[in-house]
Amino acid sequence: MFGVTTSDDYRPVTWIGRYPVRVTSILCGLFIIGMFATVIIETVPWNISPLALQIYPFLHGRLWQPITAPLIQDANFFFLFSILFFYWSGNQVEQYLGVRRYLGLIGLLLLAPVIVLLLWGPTGIPWTYVGSYELTIGMFIAFAALYPDMEVMSWVNLKWLAFAGLVLASMQYLPKHLWGNLTIMWAMCLTSFGFIRYVQGRIPLAPLPKFHWFRRRPKLHIVQKSAARRVIEPDDLSSSVDPILDKISKSGIGSLTDAERRQLDRARKQLLKKSE
Repeated sequence: MFGVTTSDDYRPVTWIGRYPVRVTSILCGLFIIGMFATVIIETVPWNISPLALQIYPFLHGRLWQPITAPLIQDANFFFLFSILFFYWSGNQVEQYLGVRRYLGLIGLLLLAPVIVLLLWGPTGIPWTYVGSYELTIGMFIAFAALYPDMEVMSWVNLKWLAFAGLVLASMQYLPKHLWGNLTIMWAMCLTSFGFIRYVQGRIPLAPLPKFHWFRRRPKLHIVQKSAARRVIEPDDLSSSVDPILDKISKSGIGSLTDAERRQLDRARKQLLKKSE
């Protein structure tokens, strides 16, 4: 069930020596591989656009684009810091959520650009989404939502650092009018924040209605009430034996039924106890 974790969810995926390997470590490794692959493809040169997320090619069969688009990485000096930043925040979020819920968060973050570009579709603007920049910011917002009062470098709370970073990240899209990338970043941040609040129970969701249209109705069985056993007291027992004795005198003991024989035997044992 969604939102339920077990103790195994908090364990690393594997170990390399004494170092744990978590899902975040694997994602960082894929980003690094994607950076080298991007450099090779652009050096050859090959057309890298089939790997980028564009809504019209995606709707016409290129369903791999939401997964390959974040792997397209530019090689620059700050790429290493971006990887370390994602590892720092993502690792903390994964250890809090567990593997299953963490993978659910990653899936929602990968789905967010698709939904945003679908909403931009009627405008006719062919926005293109590549890179892990927005994904890294969204993961940091999830980290800040978990630990808002955590002090960074002993002078600023994490929530204020996240707010300042989000404002600066938004400002860089304004001069170039990259509204598509701006909305993708905000969609990822809102998705991360909402997911963490849902896990923490601060965003209660109404239960889904239960429909019983196709459920087989249970069959009703009429159970007859069994007669309660009547405890025969000694006085009642002796009086109930008289008809049996009359029957023996008329037809012999062989004419008695099994029930009458048991009743006669109980009366005999009862009389023996009274005579003792």
